[in-house]
Amino acid sequence: MDIPLGPLPARGRAREGLSPARRTTLDALLELGGRRTVAELAEALGQHPNTVREHLDALVRAGLTERTLRHSAGRGRPAALYRATLAATPAGPEYAVLAEVLIGALARAVPDRRARAAQALAAGHDWGRAIRERELIDRPLPADERRAADTPLTADTPPPADSGLVTDSRPPAVAEDPAALRDSVTRLADMLDRAGFDCRTTPEPDGGYTQRLRRCPVLDLAREHPDIVCTSHLGMARELLAHDGVAAERVTLEAFAEPGACLLRIAPPAADDD
Repeated sequence: MDIPLGPLPARGRAREGLSPARRTTLDALLELGGRRTVAELAEALGQHPNTVREHLDALVRAGLTERTLRHSAGRGRPAALYRATLAATPAGPEYAVLAEVLIGALARAVPDRRARAAQALAAGHDWGRAIRERELIDRPLPADERRAADTPLTADTPPPADSGLVTDSRPPAVAEDPAALRDSVTRLADMLDRAGFDCRTTPEPDGGYTQRLRRCPVLDLAREHPDIVCTSHLGMARELLAHDGVAAERVTLEAFAEPGACLLRIAPPAADDD
């Protein structure tokens, strides 16, 4: 069977079968947001850390949370960090219907395709800012931790017109450092993966990156309105990378570019970039 161009539909969400105690633990993790330690969750729940750790590890086995380690520059065991996965989100199909209605309304309200794409790109930038402000994407690693983790990405590492938009409070262009750029791309890939895009990152020989988005949470809408859906995804990615110093023109999205994926490309900095 031929594989159609573009990504596959996103996997469904599942919270069924949880005990009340584990559902409570999962809800607390969702409410706190971001990556959290056992101690933080135990304090929020008023429970013993060992009890909370048991529930969290069960949720990891169920695919509803993920566990990573936070290494520090000093001595001591790295702290375990837990974060809810996409499968844990409680949003139901009603929100997909709402997205369909809103996108259809924008398409009718702005009949000019170029103007519609410009509004979608601006909305994507707003989306990226909201993701960052709500800590739905990890913060940049400190320079010493980037050096400690200075290993190349592999192809299996688990993203149409320029906007000219100015985003808020951008730091210096730290992404001119290859390790900083790799960190930025890795954090974006992690967020996209959790959002249902099944993102796989490939480093390119020129120092850039290609992110294959192999699934899409709103595939039918993207096929019908790529100028809105795909362009808003581009704006979101540009905003998140711009906060790390990656210029907007270096980030492009090729929607439905190959069988099984869209391609988000992050170009390396030009040799004469400041």
